[in-house]
Amino acid sequence: MISQSPTKTVAVVVPLSLSFNPTADEELSLRHLTHFLGSYDKYMLAPHGLHVDYPEFKVKYLNKGFFGSTKAHSQMLMSQEFYTSFLDYEYILHYHLDALVFSDQLLEWCDSGYDFIASPWISHKDAPYGTNSRWAGKVGNTGFALFKVRSFLKVLTSNRYAIDPEFYDREALKIELGLNRFVLKAKSLVKRLKRFNNVQWEVAGFEEPGDWFWASRAQHYYPDFSVAPLDVALKFGFECVPRYCFELTNHTLPFGCHAWQRYDREFWEPFLLK
Repeated sequence: MISQSPTKTVAVVVPLSLSFNPTADEELSLRHLTHFLGSYDKYMLAPHGLHVDYPEFKVKYLNKGFFGSTKAHSQMLMSQEFYTSFLDYEYILHYHLDALVFSDQLLEWCDSGYDFIASPWISHKDAPYGTNSRWAGKVGNTGFALFKVRSFLKVLTSNRYAIDPEFYDREALKIELGLNRFVLKAKSLVKRLKRFNNVQWEVAGFEEPGDWFWASRAQHYYPDFSVAPLDVALKFGFECVPRYCFELTNHTLPFGCHAWQRYDREFWEPFLLK
């Protein structure tokens, strides 16, 4: 049960790696952030033991196991520790160092009422996942995303089963006799033990990137968890195929973007701070 109420609206959170030697593009990302969102509380997330001295930012130190790889970062995004460290805030803007922001719309997006807004995985033949992937058309890239802290914690502290134990009972009824039926019945009994069938059990063994958990599984644990629809998320942020996204928004620049230098850097050049 989360009893503490937020005292502030939003903080900007920038995760680092195991070291901090920013490239020119990462410095540009930070320049955009401080230029457009300089008046907000800003934090760099760093592993214990890393010295970070960046005047515009406070530093929050977390478990070293949350840094150094995509899998480690995903575990951070699915950990209660990460969100409870920001209980003073109603929202956090999660901002990777390959993101850019182009204006100050942050409070407007906080007021939009969604628990999760992120750069969408737009469906397009030139997208890295194409048009037929389960990723295509989903909203969920956390590289540039807004999280409602308490809603994320409601997911991670949910008491719901990860898998309905009765699923195994139903499958067992399809088999008359034999070992397979016995195995399914045994699984049904084990899955009735929440310790082996809850959100923490799923998170511990989750093999996909953490983005996918929030895009596809959060509503299972907290049905009221609200994800911004695709058309709204496009106004929030672009990722790949930005020219196509720009057409979809009637040539209106989004609040920000993710992976700008990876997907059509040339498109973004006119909008970069010099």
